[in-house]
Amino acid sequence: MLEGGGMRCAFTVGVLDYFLDKQIEFPSVATASAGALIGSSYIAKQRHRNTNLLAAIGKNRDAISIIRLLKKKELFSMDLIFDKLANQTFPLEFQSFSQASTRFIVGTTDINTGRPVFYDQFDKQKDLSAIIRASCSLPVLAPSIAYKGKQLIDGGVSDPIPITPLIEQGLSKHVVVLTRNKNYVKKPTKLNWFYKRLFKEKPELIKLLRNRHLRYNEIMDKIRAMEARNEVFIIQPEEPLEASRIEKSHHKLEALYYQGYQVAQEKHQALLDFLESSEKPSSYVEENLSS
Repeated sequence: MLEGGGMRCAFTVGVLDYFLDKQIEFPSVATASAGALIGSSYIAKQRHRNTNLLAAIGKNRDAISIIRLLKKKELFSMDLIFDKLANQTFPLEFQSFSQASTRFIVGTTDINTGRPVFYDQFDKQKDLSAIIRASCSLPVLAPSIAYKGKQLIDGGVSDPIPITPLIEQGLSKHVVVLTRNKNYVKKPTKLNWFYKRLFKEKPELIKLLRNRHLRYNEIMDKIRAMEARNEVFIIQPEEPLEASRIEKSHHKLEALYYQGYQVAQEKHQALLDFLESSEKPSSYVEENLSS
């Protein structure tokens, strides 16, 4: 699992690049939110795409704007990030992505039902791009995405750590990468009043947003229990990351990247021992941008 946390996902990019350098691959990669964007680069084995994307987002003053949030209800410029940067300036090598042996799973949330919707078939690049963008579209900070009759938003809202589809697939070993430190506990939101007003016609979404902390903490308890049974291997920072979801400082993002790379390097042998401790297949789970 790979936890995004917005721009904090620079930590995860460092981990992924170490995996690429050491040719560490998995039969399945489950993602949601920012994990879907950076995870696709990992599947395509594009070593520098994620760092280029983060650097471009950090440098562009229009990529993250409080003023735009107030005017257009969009904190991240989704057109800039996904249409221009991710599709034009630093495009995904879709042929390499499609030919990869790894199954790529992207989690989204149906804004009307409140249920998670997972996708793992991407016949065309435009379909993959639409689903990744939907998975990164956090309510309030970005608009929902219409896709094949559904209105989709951030997958992390309904399933912050999408390990369930991997368990259902029969995989018994899971590598989970977090951008939160070990003792992190998600707290209740203080914006319930705002969600009730903004999404008054979508009660299931309101419930999801109100209870996100409960869902997140419950899943983390489950993952810790799985770790104790040697079913999960966790890679995460020892201390809370000194960067926000909307971090734009080049120095902080670079520091996060190297921190992730170093932690993965330090845990390399332990990871190999974990993967080799059973002949059963393993997976790589990527968590969400918004947790």
